[in-house]
Amino acid sequence: MNPIVVLGVGAALVAAVAVLALVRPVLSDRMAWPALGAAVGTAVIVIAVGRLLGVASLEFLIGISALALPVLLLLEAAAVASGADAFARWLLMLSWGVVVFPVSALLPLLLTAGCLAPDCGFEDFGAALPLLVSSSAFVLLAWLPSGVHERAQLDRPSNRRAVIAGAVLWASTAVWLVHLEGAIDEFTVRILISAIVGPAAGAVGWLLVDVLRNTRRTTGRSLMLGLVAGMVVILPGAVSVGLPWSPVVGVMGGGVAALVYPARGSGSGGLAARWGIAILAAAGIGFLAPAISGDTVGVIFTARAAVLFVPLLAFFGVAGFSVAVSAPVWVLVRRHAARERIPAQIVVDE
Repeated sequence: MNPIVVLGVGAALVAAVAVLALVRPVLSDRMAWPALGAAVGTAVIVIAVGRLLGVASLEFLIGISALALPVLLLLEAAAVASGADAFARWLLMLSWGVVVFPVSALLPLLLTAGCLAPDCGFEDFGAALPLLVSSSAFVLLAWLPSGVHERAQLDRPSNRRAVIAGAVLWASTAVWLVHLEGAIDEFTVRILISAIVGPAAGAVGWLLVDVLRNTRRTTGRSLMLGLVAGMVVILPGAVSVGLPWSPVVGVMGGGVAALVYPARGSGSGGLAARWGIAILAAAGIGFLAPAISGDTVGVIFTARAAVLFVPLLAFFGVAGFSVAVSAPVWVLVRRHAARERIPAQIVVDE
């Protein structure tokens, strides 16, 4: 196997370990078997169908399938936090892993495969559309069962394990992103710079918003949250959105995510749903960034607003499809939790 593919898969596995460390307080003593099982099914379907349709290279399909595992771990934590039992967790993981993710990854590529004009395609170097847009939309309906409220504990000292896990996630995501290029070439340094500068700028953007809003979060916690938003926003345009635009996009992504993510839960909106809104907002900015400021293809360079049509259609199409698939599943989860009186996991806000 190509050593670069091995490097990318290894980086994705390291990212999964980092995510597992971050969500361990939510999962508690539960094993993440649904996420692991769904990850296998996801990889088999995406790689087999993708190669059958010829929409992408084998290396790319393996790469994005590998990073689906950390996303599934986050989704399982969201399921647990929303009161899902073992059966519901399996149902949620399989719904996203074998339905939403493959369709979101392959259908947009299939529909735009024969188009060479910039007006009828979109750029998504880091596969943010299937990995981030679909997964964040998938948890928008992850409301808490009736009568259950979260206990948000804000302004806690930074946990050393969380800080280390966040740094490992940042580094492993950067390596994974670089490997998608498939070779060490003139774009490698550019991708690496974007993978470093974008998340750092996202951390600054989130912190600025928290300072202006006078939230009760510590500086370290705001920076960690913004770092995650920055990692999200930089994935689609890691190649085409270079300096000086990459830090601008990072600050915007972190700031907008902080704006839409409330400091406290309200009503039945749980932590998973609030994170879904924040990540979806950051992913939207990142997904549109190549169409606006991308080299040679963006609106700034081409003066053609038509290049925004397909990215917007792809973004809202995938988000809408994910919500539609998740809706009946979340309804079943809430009804089962209410019938069995299964309490939602009490989670710590960030």
